[in-house]
Amino acid sequence: MPIVTSIQSPKKDSAVAEVFTDAKAFFGHVPNLVKALASNQAMCTTITRFMMESLGDGKVEWVLKELIILKTLRAMKSYYSYGAHEKLAVSLGVSDDKLGDLAGSLWKASPHYEEKERLVFELVDQIAKDANAVSQDIWDRLRVHFDEGQLIEINAVITTFLMIGRVGDALGVADPVLFSKEI
Repeated sequence: MPIVTSIQSPKKDSAVAEVFTDAKAFFGHVPNLVKALASNQAMCTTITRFMMESLGDGKVEWVLKELIILKTLRAMKSYYSYGAHEKLAVSLGVSDDKLGDLAGSLWKASPHYEEKERLVFELVDQIAKDANAVSQDIWDRLRVHFDEGQLIEINAVITTFLMIGRVGDALGVADPVLFSKEI
């Protein structure tokens, strides 16, 4: 049960109303986390805009971002939006076998993952455990597959969803549908 009141319809001409409009255009609806954050205009605006920036194609393909999000949520045992991101990953072409191998350490030996994906998951696990202890070795191995702009984006997706997962879980927010529009 949510511990904060979800705002269903913000005051017209407010910054939150603009965020709701943008979120609805991006996600196909206004996610429950955005509604839960709406009583704090600055946090709602900042978190929602950064979350939208983290999703979709950028320097890193959207499908890899969804795998990163799912691995991040699993690594921290977060429940907020996991099912929605799993559904989205499937709609982007991720196989059930690939999704199943995200569990525990199956991804380490999975034939469904490329080396670069395994390296990203290693980074996810380390950042979720202790971001200050990411070794130079991990970064060096990642640099074989990704440029600096991509590494920044990968890190931003991991850390954004560490925060999104924790905020959603701590506030008791559920969001069974992340995207309702056609992809």
